[in-house]
Amino acid sequence: MANLIRQPQTYNFAGNISDIVLMSDFPVTFSVPLLLEEVYYPGPDGRITIPLRAFFEAHLHAPDLNDIPEDGLLLTAYTYYLDGNEAGSFHVLPGGVDAGAIDTALFLKGNFLTWQPQTRRVSYHEPQWLRYVALQACSVKVKASFAEGDPVTVTFKELAELTQYSLDLNYGRIRGLFEKQPTYYDVWVEAAGGERLSFVQRYVLREEVADTVDFFVFENSLGGFDTIRFTGDRKEVAEAESLNAVFDGDTGEYGVDYSKAWKKYTGYIPDERTKVWVLEFFSSCRRYHLGADSLNRIFVTKPKLEATSDEVAGYEFTFAYSHQSKYLNIARDELPERLEIVGPGDELFF
Repeated sequence: MANLIRQPQTYNFAGNISDIVLMSDFPVTFSVPLLLEEVYYPGPDGRITIPLRAFFEAHLHAPDLNDIPEDGLLLTAYTYYLDGNEAGSFHVLPGGVDAGAIDTALFLKGNFLTWQPQTRRVSYHEPQWLRYVALQACSVKVKASFAEGDPVTVTFKELAELTQYSLDLNYGRIRGLFEKQPTYYDVWVEAAGGERLSFVQRYVLREEVADTVDFFVFENSLGGFDTIRFTGDRKEVAEAESLNAVFDGDTGEYGVDYSKAWKKYTGYIPDERTKVWVLEFFSSCRRYHLGADSLNRIFVTKPKLEATSDEVAGYEFTFAYSHQSKYLNIARDELPERLEIVGPGDELFF
């Protein structure tokens, strides 16, 4: 019979989950129902190591933007068996933390799933989400501060235990919780007895003035989704390639391979802390661009990520929508009954 030496924590990130280690004189069948089943053979010292990190990093993905319902998503427990006998269970979340050892339960208790700066300057309509894994019943608090008067604190959401939540913290939505407009608001998670569990995330209202602002949403390395704002120049760099062939000595065009893309400059990155977070955007495999009325999945090419230490940083990249169509869908305008032409001096000419 196998002797279990080490097993994962109850809660784990895929990037930090430990191997299962056991001692046995005979091969052992390791299985997780409906997921995997492997036979492992002992080494000369009778030791068997069952690697879990590579499997979960490759097969476990963060829930997409619309995959977590309003009332949350229950955490999945993985029960594993050794030679057909139940040996233990654990939870695994996508992502990881750059640390040799981590108490995942303690990390989840005190952190939203993001590395974004704790003070964000946001505009009224840009999307903002925070993900949080509630290991116990708790609540999300929002404290709004105003230009005049005392701050007001409200309960934004009640959270159930062992459930993951995606909190919609768009400024316009938060504004609806209060009688007047906040200049900024703080968000944190609080236990039933009033103990603050998480760090405080702050959002400060910013007036949007730049014409070249673009908002991008991306999956971060903790399995959450962040909104990032790039203010640099944007240039359209569409490419069209004629597809033609020769028939009976005549060259004929049978199609055009057209792709629309934009070259974007991030703009000034104010500090080293923000620069580290910006670089996470470029390492993400799930990115979206906020268009006129929707989020569009994109892919990024030709990033220029050169930066000199202690100098103003800024990066350049090219992005295109993952889904593109050769067809158009342009809204029609309602024409006025009579056409008015204004002449010199703002006088009605016709």
